[in-house]
Amino acid sequence: MKNNLNRGFRTIFKKIICGIAVAAVALGTAACSSEEDKEVEVPKAEKAATVTNGDLKGDSTVVGVGEAAVSYDEYRVYSWFLKNQYEGVLSAEVWDYKLGDATVGQAAIEDILRLIIQIKVMNKAGAEQGVSLGIDEKEDIDHKADQYLATIPPEVQQANGITRDIMYRIFEENEVARKVYDVTTSVEFEKVMVQAAKVLLLHLEADDTNREQVRNQANALSAELGQYTGNFTSFVKDKTGKAPKEVILGSLDSRTALASTALSMQRYTTSGVVEEKDGFYIMYCLKTSTERLNNAYWEQYISEEQNRVFQTAYENWAEKYEVKVSKSLLAK
Repeated sequence: MKNNLNRGFRTIFKKIICGIAVAAVALGTAACSSEEDKEVEVPKAEKAATVTNGDLKGDSTVVGVGEAAVSYDEYRVYSWFLKNQYEGVLSAEVWDYKLGDATVGQAAIEDILRLIIQIKVMNKAGAEQGVSLGIDEKEDIDHKADQYLATIPPEVQQANGITRDIMYRIFEENEVARKVYDVTTSVEFEKVMVQAAKVLLLHLEADDTNREQVRNQANALSAELGQYTGNFTSFVKDKTGKAPKEVILGSLDSRTALASTALSMQRYTTSGVVEEKDGFYIMYCLKTSTERLNNAYWEQYISEEQNRVFQTAYENWAEKYEVKVSKSLLAK
């Protein structure tokens, strides 16, 4: 259970929660200030709304993204979306599980804050670009919010600060964020011929401080693997405590040595040690180049390029707005 949590909860908030149909994108970390009223130093940034650093009430401002103020109740609704989604499957005790030095609950607070900040930044970017909801779109989104509200018992709504106005705002802002993402990533990519291979990947991270040490470790593992009678997955689990990562590598990858080796492998064979800037790799080939696999790789490449384009754009937007977060909220 805990291993699954460690893998899953670190990435869950890279997706917009609560079942609203928006883009699942990997966004950069937005700036949060938890020190003594310390402001994020961003030149010429729009000043953040003042936050409450004391007893929090429903209408207390807990996040300021430029002039946009987020109430404690709005934060609580986002938090409820998460709890409603996972407590039914994993029980309320999930929030007490440890993720390194913090609990799942503590990590969730920070991730919810990042999500809210990102949504607010994207809506501000949308306003600058003229991306908004038309009358029909707004009515449709509000209708979906009403339908969702109807599934939540009144006592649950009251206990979690859920109101129609807040629900409308969240649904509408998530939809605008989705549109902003689509507009930003609507880049035309000329189709090129690609080749791909699907592999299981063992990665030993290394940098200039430990490269030779890790090289020796990788070579030793490769030699031991050559004498191993079990399968690659079992070997990696035994040596690292976790399963190897299944990935599609191809001719457009920036890790050229890794991609070149993968494309030269025969199915069901194991590579030697491959060195890249970020460390050393050993691979097991699951599938060699086919039309279907090559098409899947092309789609993966386009998705990665779109996220790269979006990431660059988001970083530029975020610089325009000072961000403040309530110390009282971070202390929970």
